[in-house]
Amino acid sequence: MISFNQQLLNKILLFVLIFSIFLFDIPIAKAITIEELQAQILRLQAQIVELEKQIAELQSEGWCYDFKVNLKYKEHGEKIRALQIALEKEGLFKVSPTGYFGPYTFEKVQLFQEKYKKDILEPWGAKKGTGFVGLTTRTKLNELYGCTKIHISSLSPQPGDTLVIKVKTKLPLEIKGRLNSEKINFFKFGNHWLGIIGISVKEKLGKYNLVIDYPNEVRVGDEGEAFSDLPDGEFLRKELNIIERKFPVTELLVTKELEEKEITPSKIEENVAKENLVLQEVLSVFTPEVYFDQSFIYPLEKIKDVGAFGNIRKSGKITLQHLGVDLEAATGTPVYAINDGRVGLSRELTNYGKTIIIDHGMGIFSLYLHLNEFKVFEGKEVKRGDIIALSGNTGYAIEPHLHFSVKINGTSIDPLRFIETIEKER
Repeated sequence: MISFNQQLLNKILLFVLIFSIFLFDIPIAKAITIEELQAQILRLQAQIVELEKQIAELQSEGWCYDFKVNLKYKEHGEKIRALQIALEKEGLFKVSPTGYFGPYTFEKVQLFQEKYKKDILEPWGAKKGTGFVGLTTRTKLNELYGCTKIHISSLSPQPGDTLVIKVKTKLPLEIKGRLNSEKINFFKFGNHWLGIIGISVKEKLGKYNLVIDYPNEVRVGDEGEAFSDLPDGEFLRKELNIIERKFPVTELLVTKELEEKEITPSKIEENVAKENLVLQEVLSVFTPEVYFDQSFIYPLEKIKDVGAFGNIRKSGKITLQHLGVDLEAATGTPVYAINDGRVGLSRELTNYGKTIIIDHGMGIFSLYLHLNEFKVFEGKEVKRGDIIALSGNTGYAIEPHLHFSVKINGTSIDPLRFIETIEKER
């Protein structure tokens, strides 16, 4: 795929045309010799060569190519020529691109692989270039010269983190991907595709395969729709390493006032299990569209964390993990919708108190617990920054505060890190 300054190219071509007209528009009244005419032709040819050189430079300036299939020795065609141009840009290919994968190209591919051995060879345990353009070589070529640009927020996320994959492409098809066997849902956000994954606090530490793929060949149907009759091919594969995050362990506190209401650690555990089933009815509904077109905001004017995400609370044999964040908020503090969406739940529960869940689409939900007063009800569409409730002290709460959670496809993630990551990567 080639791009260059079309306006400048048009000017150059116009100049060539005018010059040609000038050359052949020889006044009849003035006779010139054959030698003079040949001299004018030679001067024009020299200028045309120079103009062609400028055009080539313009074409090369914005050059890009998506390497979607493996390439091997003795192949030929446009994709091989693109490989040779990429090698030329690396300062390795010193002759004119021919489009044939011969011995010279083979040798230069080896040098390219050894130049980027950490990304290309080490994943396979190899030390010397193979000359074969496989997945890791293609991944590096696409990273450097591809028309489809992929940015990953982190290759070393922690449990509770939000992983954002941003894809800019000229392809007319929906991007696909997966983290090991888990599907990544991509959606259009601005001028790029966005994939958002939640890393569960229960996720095993270690290495995972992150794969981005799309159809190998794009065709256009009679109605102008894009499709492919070939199986999907891997465009990029990266190794993701989930690293340790230590969560504090604290006591599961129960005040005398709560005990008088028969709220004990065992009762809390029982209620959590029951109420999670109620929440799951809402959270399990996948809306295959995105309601928002902006980044996310905080649910309160002032953010002070008084109950960390992932905090492990214990009382005897009972252990509960805090899968949200507690934010300081006096009773009656306005609570804002963190983005556009639809209210999926507005109900009072025993443990969680007055609770609101907003569906933002594509499996993303925000939850607001222990509220004092509802300002919106189930089914209502809300906008980013709308007041949806007033904070309170309902349910199992030691003191007034807002419990704020975010879930992505059922996975609880650190809501404050989520907002920060989306804002940074959008």
